Amino acid sequence: MNIQNRLKKLRLEQGLTQKELANKIGKSYQIYQTWENGSRNPKEENLRQLADALNVSFEYLTDTEILPIYQKLSDDFKQQTINYAEDKLKVQNEEDKVIQLNNSLIPYEVEEEQALSAGYGEGYTQEYGKEIVYWNQQVKHDRAIIIRGNSMEPDYHYGQIALISYQNCVDVPGGIYAVDDIERGLAYIKSVYVEDEFIRLVSLNDEEDFEGNRLFPDILLPRNENTRIIGKVVAAFTPIEKYF
Repeated sequence: MNIQNRLKKLRLEQGLTQKELANKIGKSYQIYQTWENGSRNPKEENLRQLADALNVSFEYLTDTEILPIYQKLSDDFKQQTINYAEDKLKVQNEEDKVIQLNNSLIPYEVEEEQALSAGYGEGYTQEYGKEIVYWNQQVKHDRAIIIRGNSMEPDYHYGQIALISYQNCVDVPGGIYAVDDIERGLAYIKSVYVEDEFIRLVSLNDEEDFEGNRLFPDILLPRNENTRIIGKVVAAFTPIEKYF
């Protein structure tokens, strides 16, 4: 069971809403929601806070229960456990083995001058060239655009390529979408929530300055013809160099 499913299961078992659990650990509802829907992963310190709030061990929450058991074994049994695990890993690797040859890399056509900001907003133009980059996975998408800024770290990094699938609505609150601020000529990649009058763009990077203010506060865009959902970010990757 992955972390987001375990979080949801434990929260429901204890009769807590997402907002109530978020309040227990001093985080915003929007940030917690991204953890439970799987659009981002909580940091270790957040996982420990969640484990305390849910009255479970850190190991149970993170599916590392085998570690304390292993630590109690004698040296001989520890070695037997390691040997057994290594044998199982070899079998798994053989079953899942995929030979990654250089010439099997998948080409992606990226818009050179078109960038999505993972920061405060990136200017863009409709005039752009193309370049080809490579990755070892094939993902269906409509556009491939480079990411600028670091407000979406640790999940999305400056210089990565975002693969976008066109859609004009937010179907998963807190999901990662590309958003066009037409009036200002800016484009963003953010965790997105649709509210009554605004579209809220939330950064995953929750770092604060020395005064305790978020380095990347939420951005509110009006729900009108000047704000457009470009599409959902279905993947992001660091290009792999291809040797010809």
